Amino acid sequence: MSDEQKSKVQAQFGPAAAGYATSNVHAKGESLEVLAELIKPQPDWQALDVATGAGHTALLFAPKVAHMIATDLTEAMLAKTAELAAQRGLTNLETQYADAESLPFDDASFDLVTCRIAFHHFPNPRQAVAEFARVLKPGGLLGFTDNITVPEKQAAGYYNAYEKLRDPSHNWVYPLVRLEAMFEQASLTVQATRQLSKEMEFHQWADRMRVSPESKDKLLEMMRHLPEALQPLFAPRWADGTMYFTLHEGVIIAQYLPQD
Repeated sequence: MSDEQKSKVQAQFGPAAAGYATSNVHAKGESLEVLAELIKPQPDWQALDVATGAGHTALLFAPKVAHMIATDLTEAMLAKTAELAAQRGLTNLETQYADAESLPFDDASFDLVTCRIAFHHFPNPRQAVAEFARVLKPGGLLGFTDNITVPEKQAAGYYNAYEKLRDPSHNWVYPLVRLEAMFEQASLTVQATRQLSKEMEFHQWADRMRVSPESKDKLLEMMRHLPEALQPLFAPRWADGTMYFTLHEGVIIAQYLPQD
């Protein structure tokens, strides 16, 4: 990643580590269960969780594999992951600082690579995907989830402007079809996909990133003027003095099958 983008990520997520540790969307989101169900991890596997955040995906898989490495750009997130692992008595989980676009591991090191709700922060997504593939053993699995948007370009741009106003370290959310194509081009053959939805309460969602009152007002105004193509995706509703809206998440399981 560029130094500027790294700094933005660290500035946003260092102070947010405690909030992400207790966030229901991240700690108990439906995609965690779906990943475990689709992947079926094995006890002899070496596993890597990229951009682990507060470590929820790594913490889920660590008891099911031989060894788990959880990586992130933000030291506070790694500290929180290590703390949670210690509380659970997980002795096979280690944390390591790493850039998702330049992973410090040898080729063909892992049976499983996971990356959950982080890809939209990567400024060079194809490079990250190439790294996922590079560190996987032939036949190894990628378990991936991220928020997704609609294929229509103007509406997707509006979606991403909305996300970036809330979180300056946001880069881009893609439609599921674009993500699948990206993986296939890196010899990551898609085995299964799922689309999930999650309803967010606006102020909790905004406060997790410490959004200013002025930016909150702008975000609410943007939600009142959504492009038609985004109406079914966000499905905003106002109730109980606040606003609720829906985010959609894509789950992709892909197998690394390098071309001869």
